[in-house]
Amino acid sequence: MGSGHHHHHHSGSGNILIAFALNASFAVIEFIGGYLTNSVAIYSDAIHDLGDSLALLFAYFSEKMGNKAPDEKYTYGYKRFSVISALVNGVILLTGSLFVIMESVERISNPQMVKPEGMLALAILGIAVNGVAAYRLSKDDGLNQRMVMLHLLEDILGWIAVLVVSIVLLFKPWFILDSILSIVISVVILRGVYKNLMGVGEILLQKFPKHLDLEKIYGLIKEINTVNDVHGVQGFSVDEANISLSFHVSVSGDLKMTEIDQIKNKIKHILNDHHIKFSSIEFESEGYDCSGHDHDHDHDHDHDH
Repeated sequence: MGSGHHHHHHSGSGNILIAFALNASFAVIEFIGGYLTNSVAIYSDAIHDLGDSLALLFAYFSEKMGNKAPDEKYTYGYKRFSVISALVNGVILLTGSLFVIMESVERISNPQMVKPEGMLALAILGIAVNGVAAYRLSKDDGLNQRMVMLHLLEDILGWIAVLVVSIVLLFKPWFILDSILSIVISVVILRGVYKNLMGVGEILLQKFPKHLDLEKIYGLIKEINTVNDVHGVQGFSVDEANISLSFHVSVSGDLKMTEIDQIKNKIKHILNDHHIKFSSIEFESEGYDCSGHDHDHDHDHDHDH
């Protein structure tokens, strides 16, 4: 998922709410339009828009929640709320899309008449509404906004396809095109959902952040005077933009505590530059056996993280 950008401007959440209002009211129009024109392609777009509306609503609340400072209940802060909302949204879109695909497959063997004039009108409206929303959001940055932007661009492409199909249907009664288009739109939605859910799963399972350039970070830390080695690295993503890392640093054995503090400060600076917001660093003198078997350090060791 995206590399860590610093969120925020507050206009972001205002624009998200406007985009939500547009999307939600438009989804309602589409469900009615899908019913009136008898078009599954319009229905699949309606489900897409419903998903977008929910995504926008979740994005709005998780931005609000995510900005709360860590406290004693949530020591890493509230950033995971955005991850959970991405999960819920993915599941909703998944269910909706599979439902539409089933309906469309059924219709391919038994095409039903659709009303192309209504489809055409809705397509023009769809392109206009999503165009406005995309234009407003293009002014913000941040992962949530980028995701929403992708949604909107996909919407516009979907509507251009509906536009083309409805124009063809005005002249030729190839109603099967409606079902085929519907399946294509749903597959596009599912591809996005799959990628998002994989990303969410990796974060929740605390997979090591894949865009972290460890070699580079190691190199920088080892350049610090009196640092001999870095090892025992463990890390996970708190959310798409923030990382937590813990590791051991071995230094020469005769350093004073104040000297170790200076080294720690330098290391924290390096980590900060790589969007690592949380870190715990364990120092040990050279030759200390990390496994703790020849020492009585077994105990402290386990409880250190």
